Amino acid sequence: MLEEIPEPVIGKTVYSPEDVIVEVKLCGICGTELNIWRDGFPKSILNVKQVGLGHELSGVVIEAGEKASGINKGDRVVAEVSIDSCGICPLCLSGRNNLCKFASSFMLYQGAFSKYLPLPAKNVHKIPDKTSFEEAALCQPLAIAINALELRAKVKTGESVAILGPGPIGLCLLQIAKLSGAWPVVVTGLKADEKRLEIAKTLGADFTINVDEEDLFQRTKDITNFEGFDVVVEIAGSGKAVNQALDIVKTCGRVVLAGAGYHAVEIDASKKIMVKQIDLLGCRGDPTIAWIKTLRLLETGKLNLKPIISDILPLSEWEEGFRLANSRNSLKVLLQP
Repeated sequence: MLEEIPEPVIGKTVYSPEDVIVEVKLCGICGTELNIWRDGFPKSILNVKQVGLGHELSGVVIEAGEKASGINKGDRVVAEVSIDSCGICPLCLSGRNNLCKFASSFMLYQGAFSKYLPLPAKNVHKIPDKTSFEEAALCQPLAIAINALELRAKVKTGESVAILGPGPIGLCLLQIAKLSGAWPVVVTGLKADEKRLEIAKTLGADFTINVDEEDLFQRTKDITNFEGFDVVVEIAGSGKAVNQALDIVKTCGRVVLAGAGYHAVEIDASKKIMVKQIDLLGCRGDPTIAWIKTLRLLETGKLNLKPIISDILPLSEWEEGFRLANSRNSLKVLLQP
């Protein structure tokens, strides 16, 4: 439901002089919000009565506290909204602030599906002048893709990559893989994903595989000359896809789990991991360094993000937006406060 709350004012209630107030221009609907909307988010993970949704935002700073460093009124920005890391623990100091054990979540207070959002200036990043608000709203999916492929899998030029799941993050992974020099880059999906797989082709996928109508293992052998893929990224969010990833990765290859979420997945570790000596890599969220790399990449103009954005709706039509985002006929749905 939508709820009216007072407009934030620097220095009042929970806001500090180190905060800024962002006027949200656009905010994307992601899988986390869809899970909560469907009441499928485990209560053991999010044990609260109310949560403010929305974290894939782009906007403009309309006010900056006197101690807000590096961010000024009028700046066009994106922000790390999902968590507020402590900045001083060993994980934060080693560049893995996405894993901070002392982090709090802004979403538990308000979320970015709102006209105004107060945020610590340290979590806000300026966007390149030539980047649109629509493109900037995809910064977080891009940062996740960079975390998965560059920081976790460390993909090298000439390596083969399979991406299991043709959703918005999957299509961001595709572009990051292509820019890294990977070949071939393959995107897989279901029969219901035919439209998304077609978009994957237009964005540079060397092959696409409809796993409902094609034999994934046989196609893998055909494409990789019986070797399997150097890197497989699971972003479909299903246990079946996790096992498929382990089946099609080559001996001594790397599997990145980026979409399986918080649900238990059963695998034969001895047969699928130990015997093939696979590196199984977890990928959670998006550290700040991934955001910095994302913004630099946006500045190059080498990304084609417009095909990933399927719908832009006013915030008042959020229910229709969620229905669209939950449909495989849409990709990234943006809400406009």
